[in-house]
Parts: sequence; structure tokens; C-alpha cells
Amino acid sequence: MLLAADSAGGTPALPGPLAALAPLLEQYGYPALTLFVLLDNCGIPAPGQTVLVLAAVFAGTGHLDLAAVVAIAFAAAVLGNTLGHLIGATGGRAFVHRWGRYVLLTPERAARAEVFFARHGGKVVTVARFFDGLRQTNGIIAGTTGMPWPRFQVFNVLGAALWVGVWAAVGYLAGAHVGTVWRTAVRYQLWLLVALGVLAVLLTARYLLRGPRERARLRRAPRPVSLETITWEARMAEDGTRTGAGSEHEHRAPANRTVVLGVLGATLLSLGAQAAGGTSARLILLLVFVPALLAGLGTLAQTVGAAIWVTAVIIVSSVFFPPESINGRALTLATVIGASAVAVLLCARRVRRERDLHRMRQTAVALQRQLLRPLPALTPDVLLHGRYRPIEEDAMVGGDLYDIADTPYGTRVVIGDVQGKGLPAIGTGFAVLGAFREAAFREPALTDVALALEAAVTRHNAYAAQSGEAERFVTATVFCLDRTAAVQAVNCGHLAPYLLTGGNAQAVPLTPGVPLGLADLAGEVRTVQWFDLPADGTLLLLTDGVTEAQDGAGAFYPVEQRLRALGDPTPDQLPEAVDEDVRRYSRGRRRDDLTVLALRRNPIGHSGGSGGSGGTTA
Repeated sequence: MLLAADSAGGTPALPGPLAALAPLLEQYGYPALTLFVLLDNCGIPAPGQTVLVLAAVFAGTGHLDLAAVVAIAFAAAVLGNTLGHLIGATGGRAFVHRWGRYVLLTPERAARAEVFFARHGGKVVTVARFFDGLRQTNGIIAGTTGMPWPRFQVFNVLGAALWVGVWAAVGYLAGAHVGTVWRTAVRYQLWLLVALGVLAVLLTARYLLRGPRERARLRRAPRPVSLETITWEARMAEDGTRTGAGSEHEHRAPANRTVVLGVLGATLLSLGAQAAGGTSARLILLLVFVPALLAGLGTLAQTVGAAIWVTAVIIVSSVFFPPESINGRALTLATVIGASAVAVLLCARRVRRERDLHRMRQTAVALQRQLLRPLPALTPDVLLHGRYRPIEEDAMVGGDLYDIADTPYGTRVVIGDVQGKGLPAIGTGFAVLGAFREAAFREPALTDVALALEAAVTRHNAYAAQSGEAERFVTATVFCLDRTAAVQAVNCGHLAPYLLTGGNAQAVPLTPGVPLGLADLAGEVRTVQWFDLPADGTLLLLTDGVTEAQDGAGAFYPVEQRLRALGDPTPDQLPEAVDEDVRRYSRGRRRDDLTVLALRRNPIGHSGGSGGSGGTTA
């Protein structure tokens, strides 16, 4: 459709980017509006919002019909976001898995984003169109994180109606006075940028200073205990080749080359936008966000370098694009220097805290080494391999425990998990391990070993209550293996093991008892259960990091089915094979620690044991 000039006065004088886009809208009319709004909402950076405002201005001066502008823009916005959701749902996860690490989007961060979108996705989709960047990508993000299509469409329609309604009203009411409105907005845009910069700094500071304390508080908070709904979550320690290697999620700063390229790219984009906008548009000030970003991700040297560079670029640009007054120049310089200084100080604080945390981790590793018996562990009766993958990067030591002892009564193994994490959980773990290491050699009956563990937890809880600490329970299973085919087991609320023979896998039908520390409440008598472990069989001990892993549809990991699909890996390969299969099934999303132990009879079966024991808390 071609636009004719209004007979009363023609097209109003348009400022800034509106003037540059006016010929396009005058020549192509509604099709141009449709195309730009559609592209702007499906992931392609296009001036859709500017074209919408311009079309509303034309409607206000009688060149276009306001109802048609609103209807077309609304339909194009909804369709564009729908296409973005389709793109994210079909290829978003694969893209993040393949390329996400190059833009610091690790599978763990993607999983956290999915949790955030599950809680707040509706609000994000509703308001995202009002923010550049989010307007183009919110549909793709929603599809990638698995937001259901019907729910997405509800908020997509609501957001499109709000976005189109606001900007159509602004343009229509401005009409022929759009130039005056533009000049007024430019006059106050510097103060708006300063306010946004201060807000960003405050939010960053709040996250850096309050976030770690809040996460630590949540980790220390005791979970409610219920005999009917006890959560079993044994989190096993890493094998000896991985113990002390540090967390796989430990923060790593971006490479210097990445930082240099990113800063130069942001500079070129800002200078280009500044040149296009002219003197009145202070878009170059957006560079102050670069040091703020590096304050949360980079090293101190990278942040200082970026702050110096940004300050120099803005000072030089003010020569070619000077503010309207001397006071404006002084305010610009003070704002840039102040924001850069705050970014450097926040980065220094973050780096100092990370160094302190690193020293704490090293202390935890040293403590772990005093508690662990490195895997694989060998006795005359069994060979034990294992794999441990923690969910929390700071949880180097927690409440999980295991031990293996070559005793006169055979090889005895315990696996367990103390409720909660941290030093109090370690204390309970010490009590259980100490009791096991004594009772495993002293007590001929396996039930008496379990009773000794129960007594140890009860005594420790009584001592904790006197100290004002929370009482804790422990889920555990105690096994005993000798030269016969039978295995004895006393299950105290822990997950049942799986028996693998010739590529076939099935759960061992152990009746779970109540956890250690709760037997007095239930009045339960500990009993021994028996099952056979053939010479070619492998006993697989799992934690809920495996059994509670979920796919994109929310279905839990089908253990027996997936174990059969793995074929018949050797015991030393089995833990890693299960770990990798869980990763593939859950697409890298992790909700709990993962532990896999593979126990097999010693094929040599030589006589004479070391009489030693070793264990772990993790």
C-alpha cells in the first residue's frame, strides 16, 4: 500500500531512526509492518518496535488506520514468537549442548535456566517484548527450556497485546508532535542510563553478596522427616583417581582472547549505534555494562583492563559526539568512572571470596583423604569399583558414607547417607563409620553390626540435642560376602541394589527397613535377607541421582531397561557407562548427586586378608 501525504500538512517531521524508516513504511505500508514485527519477534534483530511506533504515528496523522496497525502488529508478534518457540523446541537443546559452552552456557546453567523458566516463564514471556534482546529470543528460550506450548501461547498472546497496545498508543497520541516527544526523551535519556547502570550494579552486588549466603542457608536447612515419605539420597565419594581433583562445576574465568574479542565487538557495536544516532543519542554509554559483566565472570585483571578501555573509549567519543553542555560532559565522565570503579571493587570482592572458598575446598579434600579408601578396593572376596558425581560445586564433603572391611566373617560392606550436609552431617558419618569399623570385626551376626550402627546414631543424636543441633537419621545397607554364593544384607532404608548377569539386570528384592536413628520410633526388628551373587554377576549399588534423573517429559530414569541396553560392560567400566547414560537421558540436567558402585566377586579368591578397612564420607 502506498501512503499519500496528508492534505492538511503531510507527513510530520520525524526525528532519529523514525526518519530513516519512514520512506520504507510510506512505500510498502502494512506489509513492511508485518515483516519487521514478525522478524523482530522470532529471533532476528530487526527494528520491529520502531516500525510499530512509526506506523502508529502515521495512524495518528491519518496516513494509516489505527485498528489495522494494531491488528496486524498483534498477529505478527504472536506468530513471530510462536515460530521462535518452535525453533527452540526442535533444535534449542541440541544447539546448547553443542555450542553453549563457547558462550559460557554450560549444561548446568541451562538446567538452572529451565528451572527458572518453569517457575517464572509466564512472567518473562509477558514482559520480554519491552526489552531489546529478550524480545527477539524469549520464544526460543521458552521452547528450549521445554515450556509447554499451550501455556506459552497464553502468555504470548497477553504479552503481544500489552506490547502492541503500549507502543501503538504512544505513537498514535504523539502523532504530529512526535518530534517534541523525541526531543524531551533525549533530554532525559542520560539520567535514565545512569539509573539503569546504578540498578544493574546494585542487583549484581546483591547477587554476589547475598546469593552465596542464601544458598548456604538452604543447604544447611534440615529437611522434614516422614516415615512414609523418606527420600533416599546416598551421595557417594569419588573414586581415588578423582578425589581431590576439585569440583567439575568450579568457576572458570573466560579466556583473555574471548574477553578481548567481546570487548572489541561491544565497542564497535556501540560506536556504530552512536554514529547512526548522532550527537543527541548517548548510546556509547552502554559500554559501562561491560566491566559490570566481567565483574561477575572474569578475573580482576580482565575487569580492570575492560574498565580502563571503556573509560578511554567514552572519553574519546565525547570529543566527536560532545554532550550539549559542559555539565553534561562532567556528568558523563563521573558516571563512567564511578561505574567502572564499582565494577572493579565487586570483582575484587568476588575473587577474594572464591580464593577463600578454594582454600576451604582444599581443606575438605584433605579431610576426605583421611576418611576415604580409594577405589577400586580389593579384598580376598570382592572387587569394588565406583563413580561419584556431585551436584553442588561446594559440597566436597557431605553426609554420604561407605566402608569395606575384610573380617574373619567375610568381607563386609556398608553404604549409607546421613540426612543433610556439612560438618554436622560429617559428625554423624564419623559415628557410623567408627561403629562399623569396630562392629564389623567384633560381631559374628550381621544384624548385630546393624544394631551397633543404630546405637551409634542414637548416641550421636542425643549428644547433638544437648548441643542444640538437629537430630539426623541415616539410610544404609550392610552387606556380607564370603566364599559361598550367598550374600547377606540388612537394609536400613537404603535403595535396593541391582544384580547384573550376562547383560540382564534386575532389582534385588530387599525389603527396606527404617533408617538408622528411627528404629525406636517404628519398633522394628532388624533382619538379615539373603540373595545369590554368582561368580559372573555384578552387584550394582545406586543412589537417587540415578533413579530420580528425568528426561524432557519428566519421566524418571528406567533403571532396569537402561541397564539392559548397556549390554555387559566390565565392572570397572560399568560405573562410568551408567553415568554417561544418565547424562544422555537427562540431557545434562542434574537434580542430585550421582553415585554408582559395582561390586563383583574376586576371581582370584586368594586366602588371607589384610584385616584392614577403609571408608568414605562424601
